[in-house]
Amino acid sequence: MDLLDLVRDHQSTGRALLFRLMGATDPEVSGDGSWVTTGSGARYLDLGSFSVFLLGHGRAEVVEAVTRQSTRLSGATRTLPNAENARAAADLATSAPSGLDKVMLLNSGAEAVEAAIKLARARTGRVPLAHLAGSFHGKTVGALSLTDATLFRDGLGPLLPEVVRLPRDDAHGAAEMIRRHRPAAVFAEPVQGEGGVHPLAPEYGAALREACSEAGSLLVFDEIQCGLGRCGSFWAHDDLGVRPDVLLSGKALGGGVIPVSALIATEDAFQPYDRDPLLHTSTFGGNPLAAAALTATLKVLAAEDVPGLARTAGARLEEILADLVSTWPRLFVKVTGRGALLGLHGTQPDVAGEMMRAALAEGLLLTPCLTAPSILRFTPSAFIGAQELAFVAAKLHAAARRTQRELD
Repeated sequence: MDLLDLVRDHQSTGRALLFRLMGATDPEVSGDGSWVTTGSGARYLDLGSFSVFLLGHGRAEVVEAVTRQSTRLSGATRTLPNAENARAAADLATSAPSGLDKVMLLNSGAEAVEAAIKLARARTGRVPLAHLAGSFHGKTVGALSLTDATLFRDGLGPLLPEVVRLPRDDAHGAAEMIRRHRPAAVFAEPVQGEGGVHPLAPEYGAALREACSEAGSLLVFDEIQCGLGRCGSFWAHDDLGVRPDVLLSGKALGGGVIPVSALIATEDAFQPYDRDPLLHTSTFGGNPLAAAALTATLKVLAAEDVPGLARTAGARLEEILADLVSTWPRLFVKVTGRGALLGLHGTQPDVAGEMMRAALAEGLLLTPCLTAPSILRFTPSAFIGAQELAFVAAKLHAAARRTQRELD
């Protein structure tokens, strides 16, 4: 049976149709660095994959760490203490901002958001929550309540009650709403991803911090996509000059090898989970394989200066995208973002979809912004090289040419 027939019959009819419309019928079978190889032997340079492959595909140190661990203990009893889990948590706390010493290891970004929602309500005794316009925090019911996307919310209510939407570009207005509603927590992405790749301004971060402190609300920075060096500093909020009460990490945290996420918090914010270790648990969270991947990933991030690499690669990619905007003004209007998290804004929603399909034909893998469909999101490996970036430049222009013809 054809692979896409299996997808249609046993996964999703819509997914199978999307693959066919995109011309994505050749399955991926291996990955190495910035490249993915398909069953037919075709190679694609990966500029997307939802920010998972910051270290590239198949990063040797992470693969080796996971392989070694798999020969000793691949799962955890949850009855005995686990050294890999404890060391991974300690390593992550050491990499976090000063004072964020408590760590809960989980599996996915949405799971980390759910854990943060529960923690905030348990710590403050309050129900309301707040998020920013353009936010994306996941698709589980709790996380979806904080995700500013009618596309994913319509028909699924009621979601969590008393959720406040804060303006993204009005620091004073957002602060006043926090003081008025006194939410249990304010969730914010220092650099928004799915919502169109928008970095927060330092004055906005300062306003959030001050208002949360006055209102007794926890400030939660969701760095599941933008953290770990992707935006040019180890934590994306470093440029904001403020410290959150809770920090969320994921996606690249497992080195592109094993799913792993984390909630990192101050001792004060973490009190409910400190008192009751059964208040929020995860059967597979921080399992030995995930812990090994996390520890190895942190070593690579430090040894290779991944934030510096992301700044350099991102600067060159931003030049390439700016040239694309200049050359194809009927297709693109601007570039936003920071480091190796960039958004290419199309003139209309059709542009992004057509550009993705054209880029695939040219050997590039692109990813859209799910809640801002006119914007393409670029999240390359920090280790992408100069020759690969030259390939990107040539192929993006070729894809733009195809797109222009298709839309004319």
